[in-house]
Amino acid sequence: MALAASLHAQEAPMLRVTAKAPAQAQAGATVRLQLEVMTSTWFTQPPRLPALELPGVLVTPPSGEAELVRGSQDGQAFSGLRYTYLLSAQSAGTLQIPALAVTAQLGPGGAPVTAESEPLSIEFTGAAQPGKVVGELSVTQSYTLAPDPMVQGGRITRSVTQRADGVQAMLLPPAPLGDVPHFKRYPREPEVVTLTDGRGGFLGGQRIDRADYIAQEAGSYELPPLTLNWTDGPSGAPQSKTLPGRRVDVAAAPQAAPPFSLADDLAQLRHGARWLLPAWAAPAVIGVTAAALALWLGWAWWMRLARVLGAAAKAGQARWRASEPCYWLAWRREARGAQPVLSNFYRWIRRGSGAVTLRAALAPMEEADRQLGESTLQRIYGEGGGHADWRAALAARSRAWRKAWRRRGPAPAALPAELNPVDQERNTRAGRS
Repeated sequence: MALAASLHAQEAPMLRVTAKAPAQAQAGATVRLQLEVMTSTWFTQPPRLPALELPGVLVTPPSGEAELVRGSQDGQAFSGLRYTYLLSAQSAGTLQIPALAVTAQLGPGGAPVTAESEPLSIEFTGAAQPGKVVGELSVTQSYTLAPDPMVQGGRITRSVTQRADGVQAMLLPPAPLGDVPHFKRYPREPEVVTLTDGRGGFLGGQRIDRADYIAQEAGSYELPPLTLNWTDGPSGAPQSKTLPGRRVDVAAAPQAAPPFSLADDLAQLRHGARWLLPAWAAPAVIGVTAAALALWLGWAWWMRLARVLGAAAKAGQARWRASEPCYWLAWRREARGAQPVLSNFYRWIRRGSGAVTLRAALAPMEEADRQLGESTLQRIYGEGGGHADWRAALAARSRAWRKAWRRRGPAPAALPAELNPVDQERNTRAGRS
């Protein structure tokens, strides 16, 4: 019994949770806290991650995407997922990260297993300055004139794009797009985007600020330069960049003459104003009125008819979805697809033959059909599997199997006759007739 218990302990699925983060960071910078969830078997459901709340720290939880990781411990192979939390502390000091408990359902039994990571601590140095980014920041700008050249009443759009590697997008400050004399400013909503590598890996943040300036007067005006400040991540030295302004020449708006006289047109519309109805107007009005009256008087009957027709349509749709031709069409579409799956094929053989496995369905068939089934299973699930040549042979031969099963008669019911509601309804109708 002790040997059996030891073997059972060795075969039990294992869950390992590891938290990793840098030991030191600068206040205001974005720190990646990587949480690796690994198992010796596989996950039957995605792991349930803990909610991390730290006072005085901006915490961004994982977005749902994760990186695949593999490793080993004591000769035992592990595989799993790596999730990333983003932490941004605004003050200096030691940040204590408690143990993070993760619950996951592991195969083959799917029983929930919980494991915890070791507590961590991160030492933040320096002091974050409000409105300044800590990291590597690149700033660009662009101008768009409508029309070009600019006239009075025209619009010039100034766009400032900030891209910071390793910095959360919500930490990027707004660009100082202020008011400009002789222009009316209309700010737009900023575009804040988190940059990833497409596989759950965090790259940084991007913020685009735009403002439309409407020229109020003709003349030559200057849009002022803009200065953005940030702190270099590795060295902690202050950095800044000045975006150049732009001189804009605004021409006077041309005086456009009206293409027609509104007073003359209104005077002409008063002459010959007579109502002429076509010959079909009166019968059409009478017919529409009669139809509306019939609909109103028979509204309750129409509603009952609509419910009866709707129930009949749903019942017909349910019968079609449960029929063998519907499963056959689904298998034909699956056979022409690119994914090497047999979900609809097994549903079809269950509905057509009554068997739940390919071997059981082909047991009454000829030896050649049984050999084809065995070779197909070997190609799919055996060593060296993955070739797609089995799909064409299986799709071609399934036509003959369908004919044989249809000649043999419908598949046996899943329930006994006395418990099957379909058979009971059929017997009731036969007794009434």
